[in-house]
Amino acid sequence: MKTIKNTASLIFIIFLFACSQIENPLKNKQEGTCGDETQPIPIRKILIEDYTGHRCPNCPEAARILEGIHDDYCDHIIPIAVHVSFFAEPHNPDFPEDFRTETGNELNDFYGVSSQGLPGGLINRKEFNGNLVLGRDTWRSAVDAIYDINPDINIVIESSYNETGHTINSTVTLEFLKDISESLNLGLYVTEDSIIAPQQDGSEYVEKYLHRHMLRKGVNGAFGKKILNSATKGSTFEKTFTIPVDANWNIAHCELVAFISKHSTNEIIQAESEPVNNSN
Repeated sequence: MKTIKNTASLIFIIFLFACSQIENPLKNKQEGTCGDETQPIPIRKILIEDYTGHRCPNCPEAARILEGIHDDYCDHIIPIAVHVSFFAEPHNPDFPEDFRTETGNELNDFYGVSSQGLPGGLINRKEFNGNLVLGRDTWRSAVDAIYDINPDINIVIESSYNETGHTINSTVTLEFLKDISESLNLGLYVTEDSIIAPQQDGSEYVEKYLHRHMLRKGVNGAFGKKILNSATKGSTFEKTFTIPVDANWNIAHCELVAFISKHSTNEIIQAESEPVNNSN
């Protein structure tokens, strides 16, 4: 009888575990590869802001850590490199570019990232162990603490590039997966990947460094704009944007990053990214 009871208990535990796996919207590595976008359940996506600068010798190591997190957590991670402070100032002839943005400067001033030393990061603009600004060695733990929380919202980004008018036309659609009883902001950024430009990497000056996920513009401000006071499960919200394209951007490498945050605290509760559709 004892053996039968133990066997029944084991089957029950396995059943519960299997059910939790089916219902869990995570997208983990399977057989050495990340899960794909075809799974039917939306996943929580986490915005990691890496505050950096081309004259910051320790910042490339932080970028490598971020890429490692991106590789391991797959589509859960949306990385952005935010160039700020005197580390990002142009300095001829070795560092002629100025990758700072009005949005990045506002965020840096608000959170005081560079005053604590670069590199520094924000993970969904949410406190971890009592801190908002996190050192690079803490980023993975902060991600691990929240990536398996089921999302409240699913975000879909659609876009097209108007070559004649040099504008990006985008529609961001929100689907609410749960009732939400607080005010929300919607923010939209433009980022650009694979920018080749100088970077100080430790003691080495790298003339042709590969800059990833660089913030180019906050379309509707650093913190987005308030859109709703509350939302009910199953409801949707749609917002369209027309974005002027800067002559320095390579549209083929640009992405749109949308995020939803709590209006009261700026904590990000869901994010999404999508390459700009420039096939028109």
